[in-house]
Amino acid sequence: MPWNDDSDDHRDDSQNQDSSKKSTKNPWGAPQGDNRPHGHHQRPDWGRGGRNDDEINFEQMLHKIRQSFGGMLPPSQGGHNGGFGKIIFGGLALLLVIWALTGIYFVQPNQHGVVLTFGEYTRTDEVPGIKWRAPWPFQSVQIVDVTTERRIHIGFSSNDYNSSRSQNTGRHESLMLTGDENIVDINFVVLWRIQDAKDYLYSIRDPEDTIQMVAASTMREIIGQTDIQPALTDARTQIQVDAKALMQKLLDEYRAGVTINNVQLQKVDPPVAVVDAFNEVQRARQKKEELKNLAEAYRNDIIPRAKGEAEKLRQDAEAYSQEVVSRATGDAKRFDAVYMAYKSAKDVTAERMYLETMEQVLKNAKTVVLGNENGNVLPFLPLQDGKATSSVPRSSVSSQ
Repeated sequence: MPWNDDSDDHRDDSQNQDSSKKSTKNPWGAPQGDNRPHGHHQRPDWGRGGRNDDEINFEQMLHKIRQSFGGMLPPSQGGHNGGFGKIIFGGLALLLVIWALTGIYFVQPNQHGVVLTFGEYTRTDEVPGIKWRAPWPFQSVQIVDVTTERRIHIGFSSNDYNSSRSQNTGRHESLMLTGDENIVDINFVVLWRIQDAKDYLYSIRDPEDTIQMVAASTMREIIGQTDIQPALTDARTQIQVDAKALMQKLLDEYRAGVTINNVQLQKVDPPVAVVDAFNEVQRARQKKEELKNLAEAYRNDIIPRAKGEAEKLRQDAEAYSQEVVSRATGDAKRFDAVYMAYKSAKDVTAERMYLETMEQVLKNAKTVVLGNENGNVLPFLPLQDGKATSSVPRSSVSSQ
């Protein structure tokens, strides 16, 4: 260096050697209380051969650093340039340490870290904590949140939800054809989260667009197998369950690395252009249901009553049949008994039968019975209004 070749300075140092030993030196090695002329400055004593303990320790540290890096750092130069080389090597070592520290990263409990080596997948760090990977350009890391529930809105755009993405698919994409060839306007939400960070990042190009397209096509397929009336009323829950299962199946086939948590139908309505006609059809169907219910109620009332009356008539007929049969059986047995008596005593039986018959015939008539003991005397009968008010006691009855 220039100041190392200054001969005047060497002479001045020789002349003032005794005074330098007695005085205290400043950091640059110049004695305090220098009597040199104004403007003559002492140069730093960098090129001197003396070394203190700090310099020796620094040399040892550089030597260890060179050994650690496999001799990539050149050895320090002695002589006049040794101090400047130490500074350069120390700076390089500091830069290497800082560069190595850039490989430190943190994985939170809700995160996974995906490490790449020259752009190729190496590993996934799933355990939370402080991690290290080789600094750029050797390795890189991508941190993925695997616990946050994300939303995709199909059929409408919503800013009311705290979601990672909202999809406004447009009116034409929210219109779907039902199984009975009607059109419905459907809005629904897909709730999902990341299951496998590696598959989510590298198996498909745009995961959220893929989920959105899978959700729309799946719902279109489910609605295409359902009639409009169940879709508007009691089939909504089943539609949600079927859509979730089919979406998960397709995404697993794509290795999307996501889990579908739920599918929520927000709105299932007929299109605005035909809503009046649809409401009229609905009113007609409601009227039909009312009339059907009335007819069912009338049927439920009249049929049991008719069955009861029919059963009553049947039972009456059964009773009459049994009565007639029993009476006929009794008459037949009585006739047999009379016949047996007639065979044993014909006259007595004939007279008894005659009397019983006349008694049966005349039991409700007002009669006058005359005997023949008066001979040829004309009897007097007191008649009023052509009816006999009294009768002559029968004294005797003769058979005719």
